Amino acid sequence: MVAITFPALASINDAVNLAFNSQLYAAKTLYKEFTFDATSTGAAEVYPRLDMLTGLRQWVGDRVVKSLSQETFTITNQTFEETIGVKREDIEDDRYGILTPVAQELGQNAGRLPDLLIAQTMVNGVTLLAYDGIPFFGANHPNYTNTGAPTTVANYASGSGNPSWYLLDGTRVLKPFIFQSRRPFRLVAKFSLTDPSVFFDNEFVWGVDGRCNAGLGLWQLAYRGDNIMNLASLLAARTAMATLRRPDGAPMGIGQNGLLLVVPTALYAVAQQYCTNEFDPLAATLTPNTFRGLARAIENPWLN
Repeated sequence: MVAITFPALASINDAVNLAFNSQLYAAKTLYKEFTFDATSTGAAEVYPRLDMLTGLRQWVGDRVVKSLSQETFTITNQTFEETIGVKREDIEDDRYGILTPVAQELGQNAGRLPDLLIAQTMVNGVTLLAYDGIPFFGANHPNYTNTGAPTTVANYASGSGNPSWYLLDGTRVLKPFIFQSRRPFRLVAKFSLTDPSVFFDNEFVWGVDGRCNAGLGLWQLAYRGDNIMNLASLLAARTAMATLRRPDGAPMGIGQNGLLLVVPTALYAVAQQYCTNEFDPLAATLTPNTFRGLARAIENPWLN
């Protein structure tokens, strides 16, 4: 039997915190490949629309000032928590060994939360509005022709070829998605004998909480296909992204350093083949795979 003393409880709590933190910072994540990491200092953050930059021009005469659009988009922070409890009798009877793996799981859950939130944002992107008032994955985003004339473009292919697949440009400073962190996740213990949870409920409690949220970045850097993922649909998606233009008609240069083909598990094997194989893996006859080398396949189980 373990005596319920402050040193004993402090030792248990130290072990729990060590287990939590070891997994919180070691958790492997995917979101950083195509997500802009932002630090928040308030309840919400307002982001300027930065896709209006036209690129460098030869300096002839006065400078030409490109005013940033007044259109902005806001990401409001949310609070997330997970809490576990252990009965006092289990501590007394030395049956708290389960605390270490449970605390590790708590740390892993907190470390991987950005992946989950970004995946939810991707899935909901057909209804969530981008800063231009069009669904993030939509068919009528405003863009420009090669002469700078206004036109509309699509970064979405509808269809019934579920599951969905995504072509993303993660090489730019700005990204298609944003993860915003307000308060880092940390573990808080309620293990004093005078704590209400112990005094009234006979239970020692450990809880993790933090504040953050995920949101939409630049729609130009993302394309979603709900149609069948094949050679024609992949090439059409890449072409749609590569031909997007700035207000002066110059190409935005999307995809020039390679793209990411982000898919759920069910599509990963085929996606990998389209990114690396010499021939089209779905063609009935031997057909060159002209998508080869244009993207890198990423399996995202959070999209499952």
